[in-house]
Amino acid sequence: MTELQIKERIQWLDWMKVLAILSIIWGHFFSKGHIYLYVFSVQVFCFISGFLYKRAADWRTCVQKCFWQLLVPTLIMSVLMHLEAFFRCVALGTNYDVSWPWFFKWLLLGHRWCMGPCWYFYTLMVMRLIMQALPEKKWAYVSLFILLSAGAIYLHYIGFEVSNANVNVVVCMPFFLIGVFMKPAKSVLNKMNSYRMGIPLFVVALSLIIVCGKLNGYVWMYKNGYGNNYFLYLVGGMAGSLFLYVVSQWMSHLPYRQMVLSLSKGSILIIGLHIIIVRRLMELPDRMWGEDLLLSALILICFLPIIRIAELFFPILLGRNK
Repeated sequence: MTELQIKERIQWLDWMKVLAILSIIWGHFFSKGHIYLYVFSVQVFCFISGFLYKRAADWRTCVQKCFWQLLVPTLIMSVLMHLEAFFRCVALGTNYDVSWPWFFKWLLLGHRWCMGPCWYFYTLMVMRLIMQALPEKKWAYVSLFILLSAGAIYLHYIGFEVSNANVNVVVCMPFFLIGVFMKPAKSVLNKMNSYRMGIPLFVVALSLIIVCGKLNGYVWMYKNGYGNNYFLYLVGGMAGSLFLYVVSQWMSHLPYRQMVLSLSKGSILIIGLHIIIVRRLMELPDRMWGEDLLLSALILICFLPIIRIAELFFPILLGRNK
């Protein structure tokens, strides 16, 4: 990436993505208070994906990008995740029952068990294909938002729960569309970096996250869940987005631009493989929430050299086919 490209990047957006990744990693430790992380962690990623979305010039370009940037990394990292579990079981003398032909079949059909945290990138691929099929009109996006919201509420009403990345579109895409709606406000968001305005927004956002966490319960998006109330689900996700936005604006003044940029570019790799490290660290006894946060931050830092190696030799793991 050239110096000009780095300067043109929105610093707070890179920080926001990294903080969202941190919240996802921390949430996977299931330490005290993790219910509040699930109020907004994946939702923020959906919002950012929509905010950064650019329609492909044609269907061929769209399909190629979805294949190389999302599907291929998902396939590779899903296999790596299961290979680690398989060889660990071999080393411990236990059985790891996985049929690889069936594994690839269910993975391609979007079954979350096969892809672990990478389910979101499969879902993102489906959302991009849907956006490519829609006309670039606000009425189309609003209609889809209403339709998906109704679908999510209906699935909740009938008690339908399945861990499938295709079905998860009903809870992910509304936040993706909110991100699309917010794109025209980019210049305003770039300027809102004063503490006078940020502190009240920070307090309001944090308060809403706590309220939604207490009232709405667990938000299991990986199985198309939104908690107890869809309205609180939307409020909590937007409050989390506002919370991370304010914090990101403050942190963008810190002298860690290159590190944050590297972590932001390696988001697919981090989300796809961090679970391997988290599973091992969860075996440590008597962990506290603060220790889990520290471990989550250390995991992020440990990925810096891994991302650099991937850039040089395995760019496909970062969603690049070149």
